Amino acid sequence: MTVTTGRTIDADGQPVPGTGFQVAPDSDLAGLLAERTGPLNSHPTQPVWGAPLDSPDGETIRSLSVLGPGYDGPPEHYHEQSVERFDVRAGEPTFHVDGESYRAGPGETVTVETGQRHTFSGDGDELSYMVTDIHTPGRLRHVLPTLGGLAHDDAMDARDPLQQVMVARRLAGNTVFTEPDPRIARPLTRVLAPVARLRGYQGAYEKYRQPVFWEAHVEQPEL
Repeated sequence: MTVTTGRTIDADGQPVPGTGFQVAPDSDLAGLLAERTGPLNSHPTQPVWGAPLDSPDGETIRSLSVLGPGYDGPPEHYHEQSVERFDVRAGEPTFHVDGESYRAGPGETVTVETGQRHTFSGDGDELSYMVTDIHTPGRLRHVLPTLGGLAHDDAMDARDPLQQVMVARRLAGNTVFTEPDPRIARPLTRVLAPVARLRGYQGAYEKYRQPVFWEAHVEQPEL
């Protein structure tokens, strides 16, 4: 027996058909969802979900990442301070690191060091999930909820160039997206950031860190 969870909630408070994922109540995935320390979050147009888990040391960000078939991954980026460690628990996600791609299966661990360009994707026909640790996360702790929150928030536009400038500004010194070319993006960010700030844009919004926002936008597990 499986149950559906993680469906996107529409403006009327109803789950959107075709969204969410299946989980067996007695599975390892159900156990990890039960251990989450905050709400389940998602992206409204991508089959990807996440939930915070208890930090091993009070500083590292530990989270559960669930990838549905066809998930094409976050934009390629690299970290100037953070080291990421992916502990694959099910499925075979594909990791793309410094131009090379390879699949990792259950029980395998992938470590991405500082400076390594990377992303990952959910290939194949089955659900993948992994436990992710981000060591020395810095401002990522505040920005990560904003990236998903903006996508769900009808009052905001995650693709607005000024909004993207403020996110990049907030991540400066830790995380760099490889597109557009950082040699162009960095000086452009310095020029546009004062304009974006005057217009009320922020690199991270506190409302996206609140459980009430996610409970209104993503169906929460009841296992």
